[in-house]
Amino acid sequence: MRKELLFAWFIVSCGCVGAINLAKLAPSIGLLIDYFEISLSISGLLGGLFSILMMLTGVIGGIFIAKLGPRLSMLLGLSISLMGCIFPVLYKTMPILMVGRALEGYGFLLINLSAPVLLTLHTNDNIRGKVMGIWGSFMPAGNAVIIFIAPLIYLLSDWYSLWLVSGFYTFSILVLAYYIIPRDPGYFVKRNTESLTLIIFRSIKKWKILIIGATFACHSLIFLGNMQFLPYYFEKIEGYSQNFSYLATAFYCLTSFAGHLYCGFLLNNGKKPEKLIGFAFTSSAILVALFFGVFDKFIVLEEIRVIKFVAIILVAFFMGLTPPTIFYLMSYIETASWTTPINYGYMVQIQAIGIFSGSFLFGLLVDITGGWIVIGYLSILISIFGTCGGVASSRFMDFNRERKQELK
Repeated sequence: MRKELLFAWFIVSCGCVGAINLAKLAPSIGLLIDYFEISLSISGLLGGLFSILMMLTGVIGGIFIAKLGPRLSMLLGLSISLMGCIFPVLYKTMPILMVGRALEGYGFLLINLSAPVLLTLHTNDNIRGKVMGIWGSFMPAGNAVIIFIAPLIYLLSDWYSLWLVSGFYTFSILVLAYYIIPRDPGYFVKRNTESLTLIIFRSIKKWKILIIGATFACHSLIFLGNMQFLPYYFEKIEGYSQNFSYLATAFYCLTSFAGHLYCGFLLNNGKKPEKLIGFAFTSSAILVALFFGVFDKFIVLEEIRVIKFVAIILVAFFMGLTPPTIFYLMSYIETASWTTPINYGYMVQIQAIGIFSGSFLFGLLVDITGGWIVIGYLSILISIFGTCGGVASSRFMDFNRERKQELK
């Protein structure tokens, strides 16, 4: 069990490559806007490139992993991510920066799809909740690291130095992954004789994966949408210093990291997934709305600025209850097999809609309306859909467990 948990933590380190590449845009938005003279919505589009690739190639990425195996796919994802980090440093132009983001996005996709398959293959079912809690923490962990070191780097250099640092980290993890990740087990390597087209359509027809993916999309829209613009919002709107804005956003991510680990503990102790997801969305909707001023007409307090700061940090913790629960539910859809990466690819392809919406739609709506309150109202609406999806997804898992017991 100890070796399996250590392996899970290393896979988190691999996942942090993708999380760092996704999150390094947040502390760099102001610098990129000045350096390339772009708008807030275009800067959001840079973050959205990740999700555009995922929306278009999620299932294809799953097929790719099924063909090569999760180990080789993980190594390939890390290699592509490395190229995405280095190219914009060598050629500092907007088109090359977009190409680099696209490469980082596809690398993120391969890493994100390979990791849960590797964990399912190489860890035991009796610690599944704890393992998925550990794996789910890769996103806030990577987010926190890059946002924490960004102000230190920007004291001496510009945005491209942050890209170089992320490239060095990616290279280090790539070398370690080659030696640490075990070869795929024989029963997984054995290929299915069925038609690939039939296998793909079978995954697409699984509406429970569709609902789980849509629930994850709702989570990504709220969590990442807020995180991408927090440094900018704290500094430009709230008037905090640049360093404080970065540190506050890093704290936001670390708080989410704690929520992920706590969620793994709750899942391992039998807490119902639907209650975790429902509580996460409901509480987060209220707190995001409070932060962006939806209730300003009804709340008159001298300490409202402090209360809003605490509210957005609590959002990170409560939203941390969602990803581990999503991965936990996905791991019970069927036993690990050649088709597992395709199922994950389909789920991630749907989730990508939320990642894109969080980074691009938030910026676009603020540009159009001229105010940030619209994000609060949007978060309430999205949370309603996320809660419904979480309840439905959890009941699917309970049904599957009952059916398996009946078959036994």
